[in-house]
Parts: sequence; structure tokens; C-alpha cells
Amino acid sequence: MLHARSPRNAIRLVIPAMLMVLLGACQSTEPIRTDVAFETSPWQFGRTTGTRIETEHYEIFTTLEDRVLIEALPGFVEGCYQHYRSLVPPVRQPAARMQVYLFATRGQWEAFTRQFTGPRAATFLKVRNGGYSEQGVSVIEYVAHQVTFPLFAHEGFHQYLHHHVSSEVPAWLNEGLAVECEGQRWGLKGLKEFDAWYNPARRNALSAALVSDRLHTLPKLLRTHAGRVIDGSSQSVATYYAQLWALVLFLREGEGGRYRPGFERLLTELGQPGIEQRITVDPEVVRAGPGWLGEALFRHYISDDLPRVEAEYVAFMRARFLGGR
Repeated sequence: MLHARSPRNAIRLVIPAMLMVLLGACQSTEPIRTDVAFETSPWQFGRTTGTRIETEHYEIFTTLEDRVLIEALPGFVEGCYQHYRSLVPPVRQPAARMQVYLFATRGQWEAFTRQFTGPRAATFLKVRNGGYSEQGVSVIEYVAHQVTFPLFAHEGFHQYLHHHVSSEVPAWLNEGLAVECEGQRWGLKGLKEFDAWYNPARRNALSAALVSDRLHTLPKLLRTHAGRVIDGSSQSVATYYAQLWALVLFLREGEGGRYRPGFERLLTELGQPGIEQRITVDPEVVRAGPGWLGEALFRHYISDDLPRVEAEYVAFMRARFLGGR
């Protein structure tokens, strides 16, 4: 690892509120967390002196220098943790706090990534706007408030699943829920709420894909591994994530909520041992190749009639994002 801890001179602090407008559109609700206890101490990254932050569930290492930003992080990560638990119930508790590295520059992020991921670094360095979760650790490059905090929540969800649920969650579900976590409403007092529908970047990408008729098919979405998507064009990558976001919204709200009970049952049972053995799998699904579990879970919990679901899903996207066109 690249970090080295200095002697512990931690100061116990409490955040009364986060004092920034980071993302647009405010509502009247209160922040998710108002008083979050945390400790800080110096942390050395190469020649840069950064900050180590310890909260109830997280250990954050950052080279950011902005004190307002630094003191906003504990409330944000603990608010995310609360939200993750509401999406997928935890089935185990990790022995240690979850680790997050937040770097102030692309160069720092790349240097850490090369050492941390070793032979796989070339793949991670392709990630746009610098963010990934690997071996249960989240590694984020700070870009701008409106980019970094949604990205932080996205990667943090992957990390939560790894430590609290399972490291073998199908990509369509893992990424779809992670993109859903990007939707955030902020106000003068900090993070107010998570709003799954508030995601301008994903909405724009999905609308463009619908207009140009270049959607990924439902079977492809259910089988594709996110790692393979990175190697595609930026347009294809954006469409993939936007469609998974829309798929999660559809499973909750589409067709009058027809698929919501099965979807919620899937989320509840996701981390329980032996889920693969409890579902009935068509041999043809397995023989179709890699990614079979993602499709098998969808068929078991949601519907076995993929053509029908796909038609409803596309109609849902056109109605919600193109006004029915």
C-alpha cells in the first residue's frame, strides 16, 4: 500500500452541517446526517501531506487541501452508507472500516492506481473522471463537486456490496443500483436526500441513445460485465450505464409496479448463501456463455419472458425520457 500513518494526533470533531451547494435543485428536507463524529490525523502520500479521516464505517485518505471539503466528507460517506443499507440489506459486518482514497489530482490518482492494481493498472487507467472500486477499496480522483460526489457514491455502493453483501453481484444489478446512487439533492446544509430520478448526465445519454436508436438489448445488458464495457466507445459506455439506471427505475415503477415485488425480493435475498442453488436455471441460459447468472436471476425474480419485458422497458424509457416519442 502507498499510505503511511504518522503518529496519531487525532482531533475529535463533529460536523454541525455541510456548508456548500454542490449540486443543483434544492428541496425542503433536512440533511440525511447532521451530526457525524469523526477523527482526523496527518497522512503522507509520497511528498504530499494529506489527511486521514476516520468515521464510524469509513477510513478516508485524501490529498485535498480545502478544509470545507474535507469536513464535508464524513457526513457524506455516512449518509451514503445509510442509503446503501436501505437499497440492499447487509448480511455481514466487515472486521474493519471501509477504505477510501480521494486524490486532489489525476497524477496522484494514477500513481496510486499503478501501484495498487499492479498488472491490471492499464484497465483502470482507462476509467474516465477517475473512479473505481477494487479489492473492497474505493479510489477516487477529485474533478469537481458535481462530478466527484456522484462518482463517490457510485463507487461506494460497489464497495458496500463487497463488504456487506457479496462480491459476486451481477453487473446489471450492481451497476444499475450504483448509478441510482448518483442522484443527489444538496442544499446549503449539505446532502439533503438521494433522488434516483435526478441524474442529468445519465438522462442526457439515454435520451441521445433513444433518439439515435442505438440501445443495447436487454439480454446484452443482463449478461455484459462492466469491465468489458470500458473497452468500448465512450458513447457505448455512456449508453450502457444510462440504460442500467433506467432498468432499475423501470423495475420499481414500470407497468404499474408489476415487477417491483420480485425486484425487492431479489435485493433482499441477494447476499444470502446458496442463491445460485435456489433458482431454477434453464441449461440453454448457461450454455449461452459468460454472464449467465445475471440473466438467470432476472428470469427467476423478474420474468422469464424477456421479449415482453424488453418491449415494456423500451416503451417506459420513451415515455419517461422522450415524452412518448
